[in-house]
Amino acid sequence: MHMGIKDKKHLIKWLARIIGGLAILFFGTIIIGEGVPEFKEGIPAELRSVIILLGFATLGYIFAWFREKEGGLTMSIAGVILGLNMFYMGGTKDTWAVLIFSLPFLVPGLMFWWVGLEKEKG
Repeated sequence: MHMGIKDKKHLIKWLARIIGGLAILFFGTIIIGEGVPEFKEGIPAELRSVIILLGFATLGYIFAWFREKEGGLTMSIAGVILGLNMFYMGGTKDTWAVLIFSLPFLVPGLMFWWVGLEKEKG
């Protein structure tokens, strides 16, 4: 069975939607479950930066449903910055944290971006 480029684009777009949606649900659940009680005393700086970056990744995800290329680029950039933020906070001993925070947004972001590029080609 041979898949045409249109079928591949459709499959990759839906994979990106599923992976990105699961990542946002996962991190959102963690922040709401673990972070809300801490908000009463004020948001710690480390948590504030993560929340802001997750917000950008979420906006990129929502935008990617309509404009794949631009939304995917936003998600990818947010994923890279999230990883760099984790590296800055934890150093080389937290390599897993860097991957855990960056890849769930970087991978679907790049998938959305590729779909957008292919859509522009024709």
